[in-house]
Amino acid sequence: MMRLIKLLLLTIVLIAFINSANATSIREEDIWIFQGSYELGIGERAYLEGFTVKLNDISNGTVPTATLLIYSNSVYMEAFEVDAGVNNEHIYDGELKINVVSIENNRISLNIYKHKSELVWVTDIPKTAFKAGDSLSGNDYRITLKAINGSTADLVVRVGEEEYQRTYNSGDYEKFSEDFMINIVYINMDTQEVFIETLKPGAPQIRIDVGNLQESYEPNDYVEYELVVTNNGTIPLHGIILTTECDDGEVELVTQQHSILDPQKKKKFQIRIKPYIEPVTRNITITTSVEGYDYRGNKYNNQIKTEATVNSYISIEKKVTSKEKTSDNPEFGTEQYFQINITVTNKADFQTAVTVTDVLPPEFIPNDIENAEWSMVLAAGETKTIGYFASSTEPGNFTFEPATVAWKDSGETYTMQSNPIEETFHVSGSRVILQKEISSSYMVVGETIDIILKVTNEGDRDIDISFRETIPDELSYVVGEREWHGTLAAGTTKEFRYTVKAERAGEYYLPETELSLTDENGKKENMVSDELFLYIDDAPTEVDDQYYEQTYNQLDASASYPSDTSVADPDITSIEVMKFLVSSFVSLLALIAIVPTFAYLFISRVYK
Repeated sequence: MMRLIKLLLLTIVLIAFINSANATSIREEDIWIFQGSYELGIGERAYLEGFTVKLNDISNGTVPTATLLIYSNSVYMEAFEVDAGVNNEHIYDGELKINVVSIENNRISLNIYKHKSELVWVTDIPKTAFKAGDSLSGNDYRITLKAINGSTADLVVRVGEEEYQRTYNSGDYEKFSEDFMINIVYINMDTQEVFIETLKPGAPQIRIDVGNLQESYEPNDYVEYELVVTNNGTIPLHGIILTTECDDGEVELVTQQHSILDPQKKKKFQIRIKPYIEPVTRNITITTSVEGYDYRGNKYNNQIKTEATVNSYISIEKKVTSKEKTSDNPEFGTEQYFQINITVTNKADFQTAVTVTDVLPPEFIPNDIENAEWSMVLAAGETKTIGYFASSTEPGNFTFEPATVAWKDSGETYTMQSNPIEETFHVSGSRVILQKEISSSYMVVGETIDIILKVTNEGDRDIDISFRETIPDELSYVVGEREWHGTLAAGTTKEFRYTVKAERAGEYYLPETELSLTDENGKKENMVSDELFLYIDDAPTEVDDQYYEQTYNQLDASASYPSDTSVADPDITSIEVMKFLVSSFVSLLALIAIVPTFAYLFISRVYK
């Protein structure tokens, strides 16, 4: 029983293998496979599948001839002479056929073929079950099952305008044209069905992808990346030629070759471009074309444009490093200082004069330099680094701007900034603000005013403060806090207020308040407030008060009116009004008449 089972399994495997082998053999043809078209100069080679053809020399006679060399797996095999006339074909060992297309300008054009069995056919319509009378239509063909007679099937196959009557057994196949084949997969006599598939010539398909392309390239380096060519078709691609062009640089290998690329296989090519030197960062365009052929010599191609960023030949880099101040540093207030390094490089093959400028935050002071601007000459390929230190005058969070380099090229000025510095730097320490105010800048002798002191610690460290106010002789202390010693916590404000009395008139400036500071590290500093102006007026005396009161009463009396306010103007009658109007009119008329009279007399006297 066990032997029977093993025999059955073996039979199934053999049948599957035979069917698979049969299916493969149907799809392949033993023919001359086109390997590609090549144009060679003297010394150049065509790389084929297993062979290499080299142009050794050209003789430019009446009929130009060329000597070709054949290598098999890099081993020299033979030399032969060809021309573009009757001697234009050469077959090597029944396996390699070389056809000469032309010989001119010291170059030879060749079409090369290789005799081999290769995949040609692919499925058009998959295996389909037919019963008598069923039909199947495809591209310019139609198949009809007329009948099944025992183990054979009678079919009518119409291709274009031609009709064929055929009888097939299981496993039979027939090629009706270079573009159509029929395969009788299986005839099932029990179900009276025929399983048929149709086939058509396959085709390669070229896909191009870019790999390992960098974000940017330096002008003194190669623009280098991978170009991946994939055959996404159904049959092999032959005679692959990759051509690269670039208007902004020199291509190291303009043309590259590969003999064959099977379906779904990849081939990686290295692209190398030496970019031209330019003063500005720009994108260069690289155009790569890929062409190849199927077994019949049909040409397939694809193209891709790749953009690569090439940097300017001048580069600048800025680096900021925070450092802790040492314990012996006498500076008060902040605990960090900064080291700034600016690196400038000339990547051109000629020297360049540059000017570098840097900008610090407004709270910063550079150490030991007058300004942050430097001029220098960079030799070809030279790098120089500028280093300096800077300190903040107050604590807080700070950011740094990029540095700038400027230079001239062909009379035009170019500028470039270093990359932005994203980091925010923190400076620890104390920052004390002292404000002194008075409640009034004007007072009278004997009056009082308040003097207010506000002390704010805007830093992130506690600080000890102390002060003692000096009161001038013109004032006397009344009440309040005019001295203090203690700790002012970070981020807090303390207010002090005291009252003084005016003792003597005059114009005065209140003395500055001096504040003594000691930070957590024991470093000391003093700060002073502004001077405040104060005007003290004399107080009025008792005699002055009586004089002012008497004067006021006199003025008040002169402005008074009698109790009888019935005094009225005399009445004016209408007759008096008329008399006034008439006399006014007569006077005006007389005045008008006098003016011409005087003018006449004056003129008569002049011309008398």
